[in-house]
Amino acid sequence: MDSNDDSGGYTLLLNQLKSALEELEVRKEEVLILRTQIVNSAQQKDSDKNADSEANWVNSNKEMDQDDAIEAYHGVCETNRLLEAQLQAQSQQHDDEVEALSDQIEAMKEELEKQHQLFLQAMQLSPEAQVELGLQHEITRLTNENLDLKELLEKSEKNEKKLKKQLKLYLKKVQESEGAADIIQPERRQSELSRQVTVQRIEKDFQGMLEFYKEDEPLLIRNLIADLKPQLISTSVPCLPAYILFMCIRHADYINDDQKVHSLLTSTINGIKKVLKKHNDDFQMTSFWLSNSSRLLHCLKQYSGDEGFMTSNSAKQNEHCLRNFDLTEYRQVLSDLSIQIYQQLIKIAESMLQPMIVSAMLENESIQGLSGVKPTGYRKRSSSMVDGGDSSYSLEAVIRQLNLFNSIMCEHGLDPEIIQQVFKQLFYMINAVALNNLLLRKDVCSWSTGMQLRYNISQLEEWLRGKNLHNSGAAQTMEPLIHAAQLLQLKKKTQEDAEAICSLCTALTTQQIVKILNLYTPVNEFEERVTVSFIRSIQAQLQDRKDPPQLLLDSKYMFSVLFPFNPVVNHLGHCSHTRHPPPGLPQQSLKEKKKDFFFLLFYFYQYDNPGKKKNKNV
Repeated sequence: MDSNDDSGGYTLLLNQLKSALEELEVRKEEVLILRTQIVNSAQQKDSDKNADSEANWVNSNKEMDQDDAIEAYHGVCETNRLLEAQLQAQSQQHDDEVEALSDQIEAMKEELEKQHQLFLQAMQLSPEAQVELGLQHEITRLTNENLDLKELLEKSEKNEKKLKKQLKLYLKKVQESEGAADIIQPERRQSELSRQVTVQRIEKDFQGMLEFYKEDEPLLIRNLIADLKPQLISTSVPCLPAYILFMCIRHADYINDDQKVHSLLTSTINGIKKVLKKHNDDFQMTSFWLSNSSRLLHCLKQYSGDEGFMTSNSAKQNEHCLRNFDLTEYRQVLSDLSIQIYQQLIKIAESMLQPMIVSAMLENESIQGLSGVKPTGYRKRSSSMVDGGDSSYSLEAVIRQLNLFNSIMCEHGLDPEIIQQVFKQLFYMINAVALNNLLLRKDVCSWSTGMQLRYNISQLEEWLRGKNLHNSGAAQTMEPLIHAAQLLQLKKKTQEDAEAICSLCTALTTQQIVKILNLYTPVNEFEERVTVSFIRSIQAQLQDRKDPPQLLLDSKYMFSVLFPFNPVVNHLGHCSHTRHPPPGLPQQSLKEKKKDFFFLLFYFYQYDNPGKKKNKNV
């Protein structure tokens, strides 16, 4: 259809060009005829004058005849100039029209060529692909037309603004010169009627408290803890459930209701335990409640009234401190709960990382080209330390998993110090699992494995620096594995080599060094095995060491966790008057999910000032 339209337009342009050329030819013929007539008439007049002058030369007035001839000559020259100017103007117009038509013809030819190519391309495609190609072409055409229309609209708007300014200036001049106030009075009234009235809100001194009815406590716990999904409030203030729970505790403390405080804290702790027991393999849910539990613990410390926790408080925050109750015992219970959540988080992360470690660190070829120098005669197998281990994991898969852990914990607002301890524990587990497999497998104790292992460790260290976790102590937990990689790469012949091994491999025990040397496998026939005398030399030099007796590392060992105290910068009044969901929350969730977190605020009461009437916070 498009090709027929293009060919029709092309034919129309050719016909217009032909008609313009024919008209030009007719004009040229008319100009030539006029020129011929003028020349003939001038010659006839000159011949008549010559005849008269010859007949009456003696008795004629010589000066008059010359003046007539000169005047006629000038007239003919002026006529010729006019005709030449008209001819040049017509020629220029014709050239411009021909050039414009040529450009249009070239554009039409290009468009026709494109249409022809698209047609040939579409003929080679399936019917569905042809439809999709046609739609894409039509979308492109409509987009270009839309851009052109936008440019026209912008020009029209600029012109409209210019005309409006001119109209205002004219109206002002008319008002000043004639004093015609009645002319612009209707317009002024209309502008006054259309003026928008703004309502200014009076600033209130929010006390940072939320009141709830005692009978609504199960509903509060259910919506705020049991049924809450971290995805629903991922774009809101981090640890917002912890802030709301503490504001409810503050109001119960303000009215001096010890039963309400005891019931709310007990229900909160039990509710968190039930959620974590139900989602005992969900890293995101565990991280979410670890961040909220630690934040609630921070709030209980910061607003406890103890001077040791009030050093960084503002005057407003000191006003928000608890007045009637000492919640030290509950702080201890909440601290123990946070430690349990942390341990569950570590177990979930380790269960997700452990199947990847041996394949990514020892078996996968991260440095291309080393596969040809691996020891032969040993069948590649999965780790005996991991049941059902998959040997297809790469180091990139481990780094992606670490990135996922880090982004989830940062999104939930977990304290940076806790995040550092999490990765220190995970890197220790990576070190222990990889080293234990190295100590039990002869097929990976080779020079090429040492090269791969050192490269993989350097990539993990680079990842720590990129995430600003290099001060977490995670890199130091990898030292035994680093020394094992160096041991596989060092020379193992002379006494000097033995001294170098003893001085470099300080993170390995004597038993581990001897085990790796016994398992060491040459990469080719030119490399010799480690001799017994060399191993005995190593043992003699390390006999004074006081090493632990066990060969393998305890991969289940867990460092003690230390929860820091990170007070809140802003006072609670910034959170207490939250009446609408954050800007990032999709609006449709308010209609579709009635149990959304923000509907809890319909059950709360805003306690603005003591002694005043309570207003419903809806």
